[in-house]
Amino acid sequence: MTKTKVILNEQHKLMDDQKRMLDERFGIAGWEITSVPSKGWILPKMKEVAGDLSNYAVCFASPIPALMKLVASTGNEFYVLHNDNREKKELPNGKIIMTVAKEGWMIV
Repeated sequence: MTKTKVILNEQHKLMDDQKRMLDERFGIAGWEITSVPSKGWILPKMKEVAGDLSNYAVCFASPIPALMKLVASTGNEFYVLHNDNREKKELPNGKIIMTVAKEGWMIV
């Protein structure tokens, strides 16, 4: 069994609940992060990366639509980290925003 590659923008961090979900799902074989530069990749690089991922299950923690499409078309096992829960936060200027909750993550 090979490790699962977790696609994560280098500016993002996995939350504890996300790590727990990855450990539970892929614990036997394990998982490792494939870091995406903060400026992203151009399409030819994404095609190269998709080819490099062809022998792995892939889980997206950071959404990269074109790469998601390319990976899905290879027939790889394909997963995304998802959370339906949102939390209200009030910014210093009084504006209320909704953010993804730290807990409640699932792999779909």
